[in-house]
Amino acid sequence: MPPEPSPPGFDEPGSDRIGLHIRRVPGSRFPLQVVRSNGLPEIPLTVFAGEMLTMLSGGSAYAYLREIVLFANWAARDSVAGAHAWRLYGEPREVRNLVHEYLTRVGACRVAQRPDTLGIRVSYVNTTDGTRINVRLLLAALKKLYDILKDCNLYAHPNPLVHADASRAMAEFRRGQRAAVEAVAGRLPMPPVSGVDPPPPDIRLSENYFRLVNREWQPRSIDDPDFPSRVYAAGKQHGWGLREVCAARTLLESGARISEVFALTAADWSVSSFGNRFSACNKGSFGQRVKTLVISNPTAKLYRRYFDEIRTAPSDARITVSSLARMQRNDSQQLAQIRIFLTARGNPMTARLFRDHYWRPALRRAGIEADPHTCRHWFVTNAMRHLEQSATCEAELARHKQELIEYMAWRSGEQTLRAYEHVERGHTFVTRMQSIHREMGKRERQTAKDLADDAPMPMAALDPSVDQDLAFLLGEDNDD
Repeated sequence: MPPEPSPPGFDEPGSDRIGLHIRRVPGSRFPLQVVRSNGLPEIPLTVFAGEMLTMLSGGSAYAYLREIVLFANWAARDSVAGAHAWRLYGEPREVRNLVHEYLTRVGACRVAQRPDTLGIRVSYVNTTDGTRINVRLLLAALKKLYDILKDCNLYAHPNPLVHADASRAMAEFRRGQRAAVEAVAGRLPMPPVSGVDPPPPDIRLSENYFRLVNREWQPRSIDDPDFPSRVYAAGKQHGWGLREVCAARTLLESGARISEVFALTAADWSVSSFGNRFSACNKGSFGQRVKTLVISNPTAKLYRRYFDEIRTAPSDARITVSSLARMQRNDSQQLAQIRIFLTARGNPMTARLFRDHYWRPALRRAGIEADPHTCRHWFVTNAMRHLEQSATCEAELARHKQELIEYMAWRSGEQTLRAYEHVERGHTFVTRMQSIHREMGKRERQTAKDLADDAPMPMAALDPSVDQDLAFLLGEDNDD
């Protein structure tokens, strides 16, 4: 089976030569391969790709490998790296210098060295508004790369992404913790799940040499009831067809990720007899269908119209919803091979194609700054508002929140939901501020009136500027 070419635009534009690049070879022992410009395989990175495929889904393994290849191609061309002879497979000092140079020059990050909680000197990485690389993914991929190469005897040095003194410092810290508990309680510490000892201090111990400064994740609260209508209007103005409308409505009505929508097959749709429900994969589920997406009945009708009237199949015979129903009765396994969203040439449509050529141009033309994932935030924000307003008691609210967590298939559901609750309740409080301010104004005027009644004084003795300032603060002045 001939290898598939790597995606277009993978190599950096404008490069003098093509360095390492990725190709897919389905059916091979190494389905993801990294090859050099002369066609020979880059063995260490190909081995790394093969090992990653045993741990992660194909899409995640490719993402890790892509970051490594982009980093390696840059290192081969960079003048500073060449002048200092820093190598990808060099000793830890060389690799760390390479990573530092890449983060600051290509990633536009700020990197500062300082001691951590345990006193070991590490590099802290801060992203900036100019950062256009996935720093977290890059650092994780590099650390895993050297772990795998060392296990396979393809790298002769300690892992450059792991601080040499980290294990010693962490062991000393834990010994100190045990000694402190033993000195106070006269016994060794109990496991945290026992509840006997107070919870340990919130200190995160890390062995990483490069540490991305954590910025607390906050969901984007999309408090715009008209957001879906604005999206649909933008799509109509841009010329979206039925396929794009179905995809956009699914994003907004189901809360699905864009990758989940464009991975849907006829088998996923058949769970509702081609109605308004789909089975779907989840992030990290390795393609297994572990959750359900629900859309509205009008959108389900649009799906059936798309299949019957618009969708172009790779074969000459058009596949309709009626033929899907016959396949479900006669050969249901065939449905898993039928992707719902296809291009005009009959190839599976990808999330990237929809985002770059349909979603982004339409919304930018309409002056809307939102990516497809914004639909997921809007869905959760809207659901949270509905739950807060419809619940009659705390028990009912808690039950509905748990149902939302299960529907979204969040791994850390309580933590994620608390983040949305923080946003939603913060917005709710802001909307209440007007009534709070009105009440403050009433009390202030009443107090002034009471003081005037209790201690009358000549009008000439009153400073007119005080009344004017108060009127201005309360928004009651007539001076335009």
